[in-house]
Amino acid sequence: MDLKILGCDGGRGLGYSTTSFLFNGTVLIDAGTIQTKLPLEEALLINDLFLTHSHLDHILDLPFLLDATFEKRTEPLRIHGLKEVLDPMMEHIFNDAIWPNFSELPTADRGQFELHYIEPGKEYTAGGLTFTPIAVNHTIPTVGYKVEDADSCLIFSGDTGPCDALWDVANAADNLKAVIVDLSFPIEEQHIATISKHMTATDVEEELKKLHKPCDVYTFHHKVGMREILVNESEGISHFDKPLRALCHFPDIKL
Repeated sequence: MDLKILGCDGGRGLGYSTTSFLFNGTVLIDAGTIQTKLPLEEALLINDLFLTHSHLDHILDLPFLLDATFEKRTEPLRIHGLKEVLDPMMEHIFNDAIWPNFSELPTADRGQFELHYIEPGKEYTAGGLTFTPIAVNHTIPTVGYKVEDADSCLIFSGDTGPCDALWDVANAADNLKAVIVDLSFPIEEQHIATISKHMTATDVEEELKKLHKPCDVYTFHHKVGMREILVNESEGISHFDKPLRALCHFPDIKL
């Protein structure tokens, strides 16, 4: 399993890119950052997109991707997500007022993307991988994902606060190699993390006590301007004697 980190931050700013993970060159989880990291010929290889939720930082580059690849695709982009994610996206973004509805362009039978509703706990295959959505604890309907092939498994928390279900899936997974977990706010802003259903280093340390398998642990979703603080606050946290790693420092991961 090859994972390219196009973006992994909780906002956009100088040196910060919103979340988008590219698997095996053809499948994305989230669409926060695409066009600024991939040449057009590589973007055209993306056949499937799995969304975690509908917040702007996770869908931001999708309209620009569809615009850039318009009529260059040999088949529609398959966009997978909860009904509670895809329906608002269509209502508020691809509504011909904010952005063209590329699912019906250039014609209704030759649209540039198609929607596929998913449900937590069910398996979906794409790009030689299996994606299983995991319902997590955020302010709107949101999923993380278990991503696996024959040799390895990755757990991605998506945006979430503390969530037992995530660790239940991780502990039951075969060949668990890595976990990517939310770390958004400094400890002094615990109240903001709690009401926004994200996590601080204190939360992450407590959550990792629920993970009973050894694996690498990466943190993502650092808020703009907060990276140094978040990295420093998580320096003392380890999992099976392995220190936490800031995902932004690992642009390419092979599992």
